[in-house]
Amino acid sequence: MNKKHGILLINKPLGMSSHDVVNVLRKFYHTKKVGHAGTLDVEASGLLVCGINDGTKLLNELQTHQKTYEFEVCFNVETDTLDHTGNIINKTSIDLPKLLDLSEFIGPYQQVPPAYSAVKVNGKKLYEYARNQETIPDVKPRELFINSFKQMTEITDNKAMFKVTASSGLYVRKLALDLAKKYQAVAHTTHIHRLKVGLFSIDDASTLNDLEHAIWRSMSEALPHLIAYELNDEEAKDVSFGKPLNIHFKEPMIKCVKDNELYAIYIKKDQKYIAKRVFKGV
Repeated sequence: MNKKHGILLINKPLGMSSHDVVNVLRKFYHTKKVGHAGTLDVEASGLLVCGINDGTKLLNELQTHQKTYEFEVCFNVETDTLDHTGNIINKTSIDLPKLLDLSEFIGPYQQVPPAYSAVKVNGKKLYEYARNQETIPDVKPRELFINSFKQMTEITDNKAMFKVTASSGLYVRKLALDLAKKYQAVAHTTHIHRLKVGLFSIDDASTLNDLEHAIWRSMSEALPHLIAYELNDEEAKDVSFGKPLNIHFKEPMIKCVKDNELYAIYIKKDQKYIAKRVFKGV
């Protein structure tokens, strides 16, 4: 099999970790250079953006893109993990309205990461403190932004479906609890499914059972949010060495391409474009 470089969209099934998916791709494509942009919990499914070979160099760029999830919330029951796999630690008996007011969560949103998360404090992940029954250290709230938050179904038997689009770093499980607390209740999630990462959609994702027909995004196609600047031969040579470009663009960041190959990502500074990352036409 010829060595490929680029981005692969995978529909991660329930019961697999994101690292499990990486291992499957490593074996199938015979390469150790595989990574992903944005972890999905084992009990979450949906879109996992994976980089193969030189595609791994783009993952930091894609990691920060906003993400869209749909998820089910079970109200009046809280678990230690904030999902259906945990142990029940709290119950309430609040009679919630069929449709909740989500307006105060749209826009800037401060969120404290849940105890069962991979956030590190003093070199140790929070879930390691929790699993060892150690005192969980205080963590500062994260500044996030929620673009949209919708209730998809009415609350029936204490359960309802929601859909949220937010900046990177959102913990959906904690959002569910924060929403419940607005009504003096508690909650946990029963299912989380990621629909989008930036401009990438679950509709275009491949399953691990059909990698033979998986659709690849080339290095340049993997950055659809960036305006492309077509290099001439002289510019391509300069860009390969990371030299500045004197071009008249308004965009703060561009991708430099030649013959549909990605050469570099450039950012604007002092009326010039300087290299952020050089790929040399991979």
